[in-house]
Amino acid sequence: MTSSPADGPTTPGQKPAPPRRARSGRRAGDSGTKDQILASALRLFADHGFARTTIRAIAEDAQVDPALVHHYFANKEGVFNAAINSSLSVSSVFDTMAQSAHQTGNVDADWIARSYFSFWENETTRYAMTAIYRAGLADSSTTAVLRARVEESIKKWASYTDYQSLPGAETRAALASGHLAGLAIMRYLLKIHPLSTMDFDEFVSWVVPALELRLSPTLEPRSGIS
Repeated sequence: MTSSPADGPTTPGQKPAPPRRARSGRRAGDSGTKDQILASALRLFADHGFARTTIRAIAEDAQVDPALVHHYFANKEGVFNAAINSSLSVSSVFDTMAQSAHQTGNVDADWIARSYFSFWENETTRYAMTAIYRAGLADSSTTAVLRARVEESIKKWASYTDYQSLPGAETRAALASGHLAGLAIMRYLLKIHPLSTMDFDEFVSWVVPALELRLSPTLEPRSGIS
């Protein structure tokens, strides 16, 4: 019996070594492989949520070996965090608005609404926003991360605005954040009519008046509530 150089030599009575299987994924050093994994992960997390997305599904979509995903990111939580941050910083969504208020000394509700919803309108960051909200709302392992980041941003926002010295500054900032986040869920995730079909400018024109009220330094809770 003869053997090929790849199989190695054999001795009489010894079975030849089985041919080596080609690896299904790209080599770890191949350029662009990591970015491809992140792009596939972000798309799957946005479409199916955190719980229903597996390492194997990500690897299959990216056309790599699952071991390579583990090599780069260790586990699914690692892939999720890397995928989200590859498109945007979660905290920057609210932090940029707080920073603007700090620099200008006032709060421009129209600018805030347009800035926040632009993350949803922009195709580059839409998948990241969708993945963040779906995972944060549905999966306990990622809810705490989203909550901590949003609460941190609310505190910054409250400390920068012109109502920072008033009682309930964080409450006002939280109400404004909730107003924006709730409308984003209705328009972009649940696609509630007529919000989902509105022209962007028309949508913002409806959002701004209520947002101005949420941000008003004179807003007070209704009296007489026990």
